[in-house]
Amino acid sequence: MVQETPVCTRLKGGVWIITLNRPHVLNALTLEMFEQLRDAIERGSREEEAEVVLLKGAGGNFCSGADLSVLGDMSKEAGAETALTVINDFLTQLHHMPKPVIAVIEGVAVGAGLNLALHADFVVASEDAVLQEPFVHIGLTTDFGGTYLLPRLVGLAAAKRLALLGEKLTGKEAERIGLIYKAVNTAELADEVERLIASVRRIPKQAFRVTKEGLSRAYGMDLEQALHWEKAQQSALIAHPDFLPLVMARRKKRE
Repeated sequence: MVQETPVCTRLKGGVWIITLNRPHVLNALTLEMFEQLRDAIERGSREEEAEVVLLKGAGGNFCSGADLSVLGDMSKEAGAETALTVINDFLTQLHHMPKPVIAVIEGVAVGAGLNLALHADFVVASEDAVLQEPFVHIGLTTDFGGTYLLPRLVGLAAAKRLALLGEKLTGKEAERIGLIYKAVNTAELADEVERLIASVRRIPKQAFRVTKEGLSRAYGMDLEQALHWEKAQQSALIAHPDFLPLVMARRKKRE
């Protein structure tokens, strides 16, 4: 019997694809997968040919959250400390990845699985996907960065609805409240992802990287700090050798 690889990676046409690969348990996350995710994300950031990072699940589901074995291991203080350190490492890497990150949700994206996806720049889901933050129902708080992400994505009132009540959302409703980028019919999901990949690859890498960083910093800066940061970054981008050719090409396109 061939043992499955719970986190698969491959480079395809400039896209670094990370696949959660435990379809028989809806890709539930194990301690082993935390370490493999950390390595996969780090490799994706270093891979020169990878222009986009794509995060997906195998077997028609994204991720059902943490495997029950993880909760057992983390009930021991030493186990919790080790696991949470690894989790925090790869989530920080993923959140600050300078390259575009796209997550694809079909089936279920629950708990840690949902919050893993929400660290992406763009989340595309099938309209009938099931998204949920059920932590409070088992006596836990939202994790995987959920307490940071939810209020920023949907506002405090909607964040409380999701995190304190643990209500289920469809992909369509998740788009409506601004939790994700877009929800489409399952049959259109692959095509929509390909269109999005093509769109982000057309954006100059340096502009994407700097703008993403600025948006990530937004809640930690007042207006004066933001203007100071923008001034420094814009000056550097204007001096970039790609800037004038891009301006000239755009001007020519308009003529």
